[in-house]
Amino acid sequence: MEWVEIDTEKCNDCGLCQMVCRKCIFNKEGKISIEGTEQNCNLCGRCVAICPRGAVFHHRMDMKNFLPIDKEAVFTPDNFMNFIRRRRSHRLFREQAVPKAELEMLVEACRYAPTGSNVQDVELLIIQDKERIQRLSDLTVDFFEQMIRDIEGKMAALQSDGQEIPADLAFHAARLDARKRLSVARETGLDPIFHRAPVVMIFHSPILTSTPKDNCVIAAHNAVLTAMTLGLETCYIGLFEAAANIYSPITRDLNLPEGQQVYSVLILGYPKLRYLRTVDRKPIQVRWA
Repeated sequence: MEWVEIDTEKCNDCGLCQMVCRKCIFNKEGKISIEGTEQNCNLCGRCVAICPRGAVFHHRMDMKNFLPIDKEAVFTPDNFMNFIRRRRSHRLFREQAVPKAELEMLVEACRYAPTGSNVQDVELLIIQDKERIQRLSDLTVDFFEQMIRDIEGKMAALQSDGQEIPADLAFHAARLDARKRLSVARETGLDPIFHRAPVVMIFHSPILTSTPKDNCVIAAHNAVLTAMTLGLETCYIGLFEAAANIYSPITRDLNLPEGQQVYSVLILGYPKLRYLRTVDRKPIQVRWA
């Protein structure tokens, strides 16, 4: 069965659908024909979205979810740039639960993030249980304590043999003092990983897919910007991501589907603090060609 159909009574053969999809739609002697099947359609929906006459119907997509686009942008360029610059990483949150309706809105924002080859295979694990969040935080600190022992052991062995320290090992060794501070913070009763945030969002994806890391990070940043409109703030947690895919106690706890991996992690909640100014950033080095 064809996934895509064209209503020949509505179609005027303008060719716009063929211009945006040359995999499924063909112009044969001025007439539009379609071969939208499982073999060549990747469910992008552009053929439906571009048709000015509503002549294209997709059987595998929710036609009610193709909504009209306002002709005018909601943001001016200056307003949107200011909105982007307002984003800050927050690690201090109020003890206030985030309503499920708001979390569902963030999931919807992730749903509409682009993915490589339109694979649409980003998945989410949303954790709100305080005990589980604390357990995963402790496991992450445990992971770094083990890593510190391993790196210091390797460094000592190489130095005693008079061997050169490899660049990758030197890179990690230079960060050991920062990693040791995680244990100190835990001993004082702090949560150095998730910072007592009420929600942890874990973005995971099949490993063998198109651009899995990019897909998850883009989805996560859709959630970050949408959260700001709801009065929520966020922070990326790379420390947990570093541990989640290689430390077996964490992988067992997460119990991701077979063949999947964590590619991005967010904490979020209602912030205790509000920043009053945007901040400076180093200019990006650009080469114009």
